[in-house]
Amino acid sequence: MSAEIVVLGAGYAGLSAAKHFARSRHRTSVTVVNPRADFVERIRLHQFMAENHPAVKPLRELLPPSAKLIVDAAVTVDSRNQQLHMTSGDVIAYDYLVYAVGSRTRSDAIPGVAEHAVTVGSWDAACVAHQRLQALSPTAIVTVIGGGLTGIETAAELAELGTVAVRLVTSGELGTTLSARARAQLRSHFSAAGVHVIEHSSVAEIREGKVALADGTVLSSDLTVVAAAFAPPELAQDSGLDVDAAGALRVDDALVSVTSPRIIGAGDAAVLSERPLRMSCQAATPSGVHAADTILRLLAGRPPRPVRRKFVGHGISLGRHNALFQFTTLGDQPLRHAVMAGRLAAFGKEQICRITLRFGRIGPISFSWS
Repeated sequence: MSAEIVVLGAGYAGLSAAKHFARSRHRTSVTVVNPRADFVERIRLHQFMAENHPAVKPLRELLPPSAKLIVDAAVTVDSRNQQLHMTSGDVIAYDYLVYAVGSRTRSDAIPGVAEHAVTVGSWDAACVAHQRLQALSPTAIVTVIGGGLTGIETAAELAELGTVAVRLVTSGELGTTLSARARAQLRSHFSAAGVHVIEHSSVAEIREGKVALADGTVLSSDLTVVAAAFAPPELAQDSGLDVDAAGALRVDDALVSVTSPRIIGAGDAAVLSERPLRMSCQAATPSGVHAADTILRLLAGRPPRPVRRKFVGHGISLGRHNALFQFTTLGDQPLRHAVMAGRLAAFGKEQICRITLRFGRIGPISFSWS
C-alpha cells in the first residue's frame, strides 16, 4: 500500500519536493495542492513588474506525470486527523504533509501599505504593481522600500528602464547581508544608474503620493513599492500548530514539525528551531528536497538526517546587463573579498535563475542539503 503524501504549496520548495518523490523507488501517491495552476517564478517578479519576463509557467509542465495537481487553498490543517480543509469545502487526507506555503509581504508592516503601496511578494501583487507602473508619466518618482536583495533587484530593474526616477529607502544599511566590498559596489552602481539611496531611515507611514520617514521627512512618491517585511501566511498559526513570532511553522533539524511528526516543513513557511535559514530560493529548493527525503526515510523505517547547510552565495541582478555575486561560506556568511560583478555576473545570475526550474543536479551543482 502506497503512502498518501500531500505537498501543500507549489513554489520552489513544494515543486522540488514533488520531483524528489517521483525519483524515489518507494511507493508513494503524491498530490500537490496550490491556489494557482501556474508556477510563479518569484525570483523574477521584479522583472515581470518591469515587463522583462512573464514569470509564470504551467505547473503541469513542471510537475512529474505521476503527481496529481489540485488547484485549491487550505483553510485549516487538522494535524490530529491528518486532513486539510479546503476553501472549496473539500477535505484532503494525508499520511504525510509537506508544508510549503511560502511567504508574502505583510500589509500591516508599515501604516498605509495596503491602501497606498504595491508589492512584488506574490503574483497578484506583482500584477497590480505592473499595471501601476505602466500608468506612470515619464516624470514620475518610484520609491522602493527595502534594502535587502528584493529591494535592490527591484530598484535596479526599474532604473534600467529609464522611464521613471527611482529612489531606494532602507531602515538599515544597503545589503546588510553582504560584505563591505559588495555594498560599496552596489552604492557605486546605484549612483551611476541615478538611483537615490537613503539608508538608515525608517518609513513611518505611506500616504497617497507620499512617503513619510520617521525623522519627519516627507518624500513625494508617485508609486511606492514595498520590498521588505516578508512573512509566512497565518495558516499554521490558525491551525494550532507551533509557530514562531512571525507565524512560521517550527521544525527540528530534519524539518519535522515540533507539533506533528506527520508534517514536514520546507521553504519560507518553516523555521528551524536553531539557526534558521534565510528566506530565499537558494534555501527553499534544497529544503523541499530534504523534506521529501525525510519522509522517504521515515517510510523506510530509518531516522531522518539533519539539514546540512550548503550555501554558495547571493546572486543579485542589477537589471538585465549587470549583476553582483557575493560568495559565502556554507553557513551563509559573506566572504570578505569574494565578490564578482558586471556582465559575467549577470550571465551567471541568469543561468542560476533558469536552472532553478530543473530542481535536481546540474553538473557539480546539487539542490540536496542532505
